[in-house]
Amino acid sequence: MNRTARTVAAAATLALTLGLSACGLGSTTAASSSAPAADAPHVAFLVPSTSLRSQAYDVPNFTVALHARCPECVVDVQTAADQATQNTQGEKAVQDGAAAVVVVAIDGSQAGALVSAAKAADVPVVAYDRLIKDVPLSYYVSFDGDAVGKLGGTAILDAIGSDTSGGAIVMLEGDPADNNAGLFAKGAHSVLDGKVEIADERYVAGWSSAQAEVEMTQALASLHGRRLLGVYTAYDGLAAGALQALAKAGYSGVPITGQDAETAALQRILSGAQTMTVYKDLPGQARATATLVADVLEGKTPATTGTTDNGNGAVPTVLLKPQAVGKAEVATKVLKDGYTTVDALCAGAASTACAQAGITS
Repeated sequence: MNRTARTVAAAATLALTLGLSACGLGSTTAASSSAPAADAPHVAFLVPSTSLRSQAYDVPNFTVALHARCPECVVDVQTAADQATQNTQGEKAVQDGAAAVVVVAIDGSQAGALVSAAKAADVPVVAYDRLIKDVPLSYYVSFDGDAVGKLGGTAILDAIGSDTSGGAIVMLEGDPADNNAGLFAKGAHSVLDGKVEIADERYVAGWSSAQAEVEMTQALASLHGRRLLGVYTAYDGLAAGALQALAKAGYSGVPITGQDAETAALQRILSGAQTMTVYKDLPGQARATATLVADVLEGKTPATTGTTDNGNGAVPTVLLKPQAVGKAEVATKVLKDGYTTVDALCAGAASTACAQAGITS
């Protein structure tokens, strides 16, 4: 899922400071400023080329945390636009002697070749954020997807209140190829079903904001004269697209949720355009993954929070807890954690909303 351009620019600066490559297929990220030893452990980190969060949060924080435990380790970052390419990258990393593979799968149902190649070479694979299905996966590190959906669903119900007569909501879910999208939807439905009528529910390919606008426009026709009570979306980018569609259709003030605490979404929350977002400590996820990988490289059994059934068996899992963020929590949680900065949040037109919320540099 994407971050704002400002966040990416900041990440690029951080990457340069750390000696990391901020983009590019086949980039190699060394965890040390000096040249690594020829036999230094290599960890392949495979991410989608469209995932700006990977360069903004995942790669830099993972690398720093891994370096703290394994100064000689080298992180080899590879980006790909499709699962077939990512599978090839993973297979080559294994052939080249990678000690471990961390992968944000583009399509978790099609990443089996990568995991199977690693399994055959006794190389552990960590599914990062997105579960890989039906293969002997080593580990899985993510956020509690069911809880993410429940937080969004609860926020919609709270915003709507008790007056739901003659009204319905629209749900925009994520990419159907992403296992997380189904988890978020399941959690949301566990809260919403039986409490409010759902006029339409749509999955948005690629988590695309532009496609979300298209889907929202089409979903409005499903209201058939009913009031639009709210819009549940599983990602801030989907909320942005939905808001574009709503504005063009003449709607305003409709409760709408999101996920990821993107800077643009936080600005919309402060201005009142977006109701809330689900905040996930992405640096914390990267650090937890680095700790797990370091333990594995040292021959230790990593600590986990439980297991996840990926269709092939119980996968040792680390699940982190998400948090709901509304206007009040932007300062007390997101800014306090250093997830974004006041300068980034309050730039340009957002300065007025920041001032009204008492947020100043």
